[in-house]
Amino acid sequence: MSVLKATGWFQDFTDEQLREIASFGRIKRIADKKLLFVQGEPLTDYFFVVDGLVHAYHQNKEGKRWIASLFASGDLFPHVGLADDEKHYPANGGTITPCLLLVISRTNMQKLMLRYPVLERRLTEFLAKKSRELMNRYADSVLEPALNQLVSLLKRLANASGIPASGGWTLIRHAMTEQDMAGYLGVTPETVSRLLNRLYREKRAKSAGRGKIYIDLERC
Repeated sequence: MSVLKATGWFQDFTDEQLREIASFGRIKRIADKKLLFVQGEPLTDYFFVVDGLVHAYHQNKEGKRWIASLFASGDLFPHVGLADDEKHYPANGGTITPCLLLVISRTNMQKLMLRYPVLERRLTEFLAKKSRELMNRYADSVLEPALNQLVSLLKRLANASGIPASGGWTLIRHAMTEQDMAGYLGVTPETVSRLLNRLYREKRAKSAGRGKIYIDLERC
């Protein structure tokens, strides 16, 4: 039951209600870099992120990838098919890090929304939050230099999965590779590497090894 409450969507529910909700879906542990669904395929399942980092992305024939959205603990994806009539996945979806997901079929998700109207309100709030994130990201891509966009991304990751550490540092637990960051920011991996090294030199971030990063939220 604690796993369901960890999503944030069911935190006010009773144990009896949580048991009923658990019967609507299944908890799955999925390794990193695993494909969850493919753009254009029939929309069969919804996913709540209990722990980990997931991305929705588009990819062209040459293999170039653009990350459309990131989903961390507490997020629901995909967004479509609940407030509209979309019946297909709008993008590819895959794990960036090892993930713990609550998976609910489309049919059961619709039943769940009818059974618990409070979830419809939370869905509306969640969609509004994602809309603001998209608008801010678009504004940053037009108005802000790549360094500021990278800092914004690191802050978001720190807020989603950060662990306070000594000296005012925050460890980003669910880190992205430089290639994934590049796909999200729309720059080359070499640019991301150069910008990260600049943040390291300026003591605004530091490497924790194995792709993990410490960030100083005060200095950033």
